Amino acid sequence: MATSLAQLSRCGLRPLPTRGLLSARSHAAPTARVARLVTCQAAKDSVRTSAAAADAAVMTEAPKDGSAVDNIMLPEWAGMSYDKQYDDIFSKPLNVRKVTPKPDPVAQAQVPGAKPVPFSKGGPEGLPVYSKPKKNLFFDREYTTKDKIYLGYMLAVHAGALLAPFTFSWANFACFMGMYFITGCLGITLSYHRQLSHRSFTTPKWVEYILAYCGVMSVQGDPMEWVSCHRYHHLHCETPLDPHSVYEGFWWSHMGWLLDDEATQSRVSDTSNAGDMAKDPFYQHLNKHYTWHVVGQFVALYLLGGLPALVWAGCLRIVWVYHITWFVNSAAHVWGNQEYNTGDQSRNNWWVGILGFGEGWHNNHHAFEFSARHGLRDNQPDMTWVVIKTLQKLGLATNVKLPSEKQKERLRIKPTPA
Repeated sequence: MATSLAQLSRCGLRPLPTRGLLSARSHAAPTARVARLVTCQAAKDSVRTSAAAADAAVMTEAPKDGSAVDNIMLPEWAGMSYDKQYDDIFSKPLNVRKVTPKPDPVAQAQVPGAKPVPFSKGGPEGLPVYSKPKKNLFFDREYTTKDKIYLGYMLAVHAGALLAPFTFSWANFACFMGMYFITGCLGITLSYHRQLSHRSFTTPKWVEYILAYCGVMSVQGDPMEWVSCHRYHHLHCETPLDPHSVYEGFWWSHMGWLLDDEATQSRVSDTSNAGDMAKDPFYQHLNKHYTWHVVGQFVALYLLGGLPALVWAGCLRIVWVYHITWFVNSAAHVWGNQEYNTGDQSRNNWWVGILGFGEGWHNNHHAFEFSARHGLRDNQPDMTWVVIKTLQKLGLATNVKLPSEKQKERLRIKPTPA
């Protein structure tokens, strides 16, 4: 480890600021601060690659090409701010498989123009999240054809949702709630996220396919595309190769990244990290014909219930599930608490946890990516976990992965001595 720290100390660590925004812990020596981050990541890697997490490790483990020291990548970006990492990384050919060290939140706080996200505070440093946009979000930027199509679709579906007050009925509301559960819980959180992205449990293929198709109806992309993108988020969380890092601003992490195809594809276009799905004819079909399934859904809703069904079970429900999913990427990375030292900005956020069927216990998830349960405490409601337990009792879910108490203790943030 001494060798690791020696290498890190040569990687551009900045002197700590003396402004009042920093807690007492922030004034630790730079080497000590990096040592803490390295120790944290080593513990996290140990948890991730344990026997219980073996299946999940394929998407996040460091390359075995000699470029890792103690499982921690040590390129020249260690100890840098996100802003400086971004400028350097994108000035060279990208290697989206190379694991990079997490940015230093203290260094990021010093970046000219960086601003704290309101009410954000957390992590071992006790700092607000300081963000600085790296791309123009709306004006003075080039829009690709795909950007224009996607922006037009987003405007249309949001406009359709605004018709909800004029088409209200309790029957339509019931359809909205039913589709919210089917596409949000069964489709996104249960299938796309916990089963397909992290392989936290196993079901018979016919059950897996039904759940995955529920995700298709959420209109968040085909399963392979969604899974690949999400695995990159975990591999590069909060670094410049993360497709939606909060260090580029709350709006970017929430929705802005979806409206800049060039920036996003530079990070996630290589879908080979979803190779476990690529040979499956079912997922091949959805990847190739996804658009027709989306169009078919809208047509079916209109034929079954006319404009009110299209508005409530279609537009309003889709927009609602969109923003809850996006709040996991944005709100759950700036607001809430951190029980486990993950090295990133993931937080446990109670209201996202409720609306997102358990997905808001996001710090728990980033600590134990393989876990089928995100609400690890009894006071952390997790509807998706309830469904998984039900499937398990019915004999339809097996190989259900959970962190051990030893693993949880290894990453738990210890109270600061008074």
